[in-house]
Amino acid sequence: MFYNPRIYVIWYNTEMPLFYCEYSILDHARTDWMTYFGSMTTDDDARDLGGKIELLGRWSTVGEATGCCVCRSPDAKALNEWLYNWVHMTTCVVWPVLDDNQARKIILHSIAERPTYRISYNSVNAVPSQGESLYWIKYKFKNGYDVKGLHMFANLSREENNDIGRNKCLGRWHNISMGSGIIICLSKSEEDLFGWTFKWVHICDWEIKPVVHDTEWRAVIREKPDFAKKHQALLQKMSQ
Repeated sequence: MFYNPRIYVIWYNTEMPLFYCEYSILDHARTDWMTYFGSMTTDDDARDLGGKIELLGRWSTVGEATGCCVCRSPDAKALNEWLYNWVHMTTCVVWPVLDDNQARKIILHSIAERPTYRISYNSVNAVPSQGESLYWIKYKFKNGYDVKGLHMFANLSREENNDIGRNKCLGRWHNISMGSGIIICLSKSEEDLFGWTFKWVHICDWEIKPVVHDTEWRAVIREKPDFAKKHQALLQKMSQ
């Protein structure tokens, strides 16, 4: 037997597995879904998660009635138990994903190297400050650039990784088997946003959408003059 650094994995991830979910509200359920979601409190969220799921962040595009979230779950069964709470009103598509640190570790390990720094995810669920907006960015490497693009990412120095202008990257998650992933960021202008993504446009396709944080969306829903009436009607409907 001999040691082959390309196949011999010597590290373990002790955290729960990471999952990325894209959801879309069913057309017939939009009013009830938004009313119910808008009425939820922090305690309601905790009950909904069932004590097993760690929701890192959830972001929504109100006009399309879609959005995404990133969470940790002990296993796929627990994840689907949570999604079952919403599936009668929502279509949910889920993938396992890696954060920057995990992806870098796997990619560099394939060439017998190790990362020299780690990325913090402490601000993943941050709410925009005055003048800032949240953005949901999906990327996919162009045909023929999957492996090259992933290795370019993995070999970024700390300085290169942080060279994102005035934008604030809250989190980045990768599906390295598909050469794709997502970024959640804060930005104050479209020039800042596109100035960052343009650096990779020769090898990567980007889809960028403005989104809102749970607290922002709930505030919008609750401020509508007919919210109380809709909420009362929904409670009566649910009690039947």
